[in-house]
Amino acid sequence: MRTTELLARALRKRYEAGAVDYWMSPLVRGQGGAPVGRIRDGDCVVFCCRRGDREAQLTDAFTDPSFDKFEVERMPNLAFIPFVQYHERFSHLPTVFPLVRPEMTLGEVISRAGLSQLRAAESEKSAHVSFFFNGRRAEPFPGEERVVVPSPSSARLADTPGTSTWEVAQAVGDGMRDGSFGFILANLAAGDMIGHLDDWDANVKCAEAVDRALGAICDVAAETGYTVVVTADHGLLEQFRNEDGSPSLGHTAARVPFAIVPPRSGEFRATLATRDGSLADVAPTVLGLLGLKVPGEMAGRPLFVSGGPSGKCVLVVLDGWGIGKQDPSVNPIAAARTPTMDKIREQCPYTTLLAAGLAVGLPEGRPGNSETGHLTIGAGRMILQDELRIAKAVARGELSENPALMWGFKKASAHGGKVHIIMMLSERSSHGNIKEGVAVLEAARAHGVTPVQLHLVLDGRSSPPQGAADLLQVLEREASDRADWDVATAIGRGLVLDRSGSYAEKTRVAYMALTYGWGEIF
Repeated sequence: MRTTELLARALRKRYEAGAVDYWMSPLVRGQGGAPVGRIRDGDCVVFCCRRGDREAQLTDAFTDPSFDKFEVERMPNLAFIPFVQYHERFSHLPTVFPLVRPEMTLGEVISRAGLSQLRAAESEKSAHVSFFFNGRRAEPFPGEERVVVPSPSSARLADTPGTSTWEVAQAVGDGMRDGSFGFILANLAAGDMIGHLDDWDANVKCAEAVDRALGAICDVAAETGYTVVVTADHGLLEQFRNEDGSPSLGHTAARVPFAIVPPRSGEFRATLATRDGSLADVAPTVLGLLGLKVPGEMAGRPLFVSGGPSGKCVLVVLDGWGIGKQDPSVNPIAAARTPTMDKIREQCPYTTLLAAGLAVGLPEGRPGNSETGHLTIGAGRMILQDELRIAKAVARGELSENPALMWGFKKASAHGGKVHIIMMLSERSSHGNIKEGVAVLEAARAHGVTPVQLHLVLDGRSSPPQGAADLLQVLEREASDRADWDVATAIGRGLVLDRSGSYAEKTRVAYMALTYGWGEIF
């Protein structure tokens, strides 16, 4: 019996006990009660995931010689190859796909103009208002300050439907009262955290909490003379169920709101353009409100066709707040009391923007995500996203001649090592998919470095919460039922791809499974 069948049985047994893919504790392939397929020094590891913020902690554990978050096995001859560059501190590592970093982002233009700026978010989304918004650059621009409020524990999310959104709003209010910041960016993250939960009441309370926080920001803006620009990075919270009644826990391809809230009624008026705008138009609009010239690198255009500069601006991103059916039985936002957004829609310049698919550099019809959304908003142009450019390279069969992979394969062969692929067991996750992992497997086949060990990252967000057992059949079909690969581990995405800094509690669990075989043997 193939190990994928044994793994499927083990997963279904876990499902019966209430386990879900996202938090799945490690399942490890074994023979005679001992784990096999472990990552060892002299091997080649291809980390076939592609967003960045969620891949960095595990990459640290494998590649940082000074790593001290937990005890690791030093592997000086390990060839560790990220799919993309997850952070600037990994610039010394070969990557399968070089990172695209747009120049002259909104933050850079504001900095060059001599204006101070503030970025505020809770820890779950801190990278989005910094690294991604700045064009995948970790270091702040001159004059840029950052405030990060701790997010609540993932185990308490249903009990804290507002997450730390109110605290972020308070930090924004303090920044406006300070008066020294010409531009403030805030991410209100609750919608993208609670919207993934199959809990109707929590979703409705989340929408209300975000609306209250936005109202508090608008109140202080009226006192201090700031114009507030309101938008979102992608859809999610607006759709609680799919048409078949199943939980809708993944991002959507919905349009998102866009509004300009003047500091005082009647002081500033703008007429929004009626064309089909997208998130790429947000940065030029903000620059217009600040009275700054839009650089030639930005392909987006200001969304207002009349009005004038306001001098000071707050950009509020309602994370995961899409435009859905106005049906309070299926749309938590429609069921919630949202007086702030209701007033904004009725009294302020308001429109909706494209935030998914080709408009933001993703494959056609693909839902947006926070990384793509903030990158596009900050860049002021459509950036061809990794998912789309990688899909094109996979379709063209280019990975077999990829320099980074060829280097890793040769190094493993020289040390008598094996090839390992850490990959998403998903068909539509923004972190990666089965086809990408199989493309690396095909490259290994082309260079004769099989058998390959697959380490599966179980999704549970873009895929059903208990969908991994069925997705194993998709993996077998895509990889072909041959004896040159096998599954070594299966671990939940919440452990492998943690970004909260929980190195000891989460990253360590994944690392120990991958290197020492710690987990339940199937």
